[in-house]
Amino acid sequence: MEPVANKQAEDRLMLEWMRLFEKLPQESMTAYVDRYLGRLLAMKPVRACDKPTLKERNERRQREELLLTLETLIACDGQINELAAKMFIHRNTAAYRIEKLEKLLGMPLKQTESLLRLKLAFIFKALLH
Repeated sequence: MEPVANKQAEDRLMLEWMRLFEKLPQESMTAYVDRYLGRLLAMKPVRACDKPTLKERNERRQREELLLTLETLIACDGQINELAAKMFIHRNTAAYRIEKLEKLLGMPLKQTESLLRLKLAFIFKALLH
């Protein structure tokens, strides 16, 4: 499948999932997102009104990298080589980030069950925003 066609298929699937879950109470979706993504999302964000310190900028960049890595890993069905290729990073860098995410989230990212839970959390997060 070509990248554009693949992206369109992913978009259609996401819309289908969103329609399926749009009737769930927001409190339930929020609780689910907090349960599975809370530790990652709770990393201290940099306030736009303040001039961020170097440490704060690094923490923000790291948080964004980890979120993107996690979303890409889910899109790649947990395949680390595909993740590395899509993100244009070395396989060892991808493995390091996955290990860091596993520790932060407290779940094994090599298990389909974990990836499904996280996929649902991202869908709920999108529905809430």
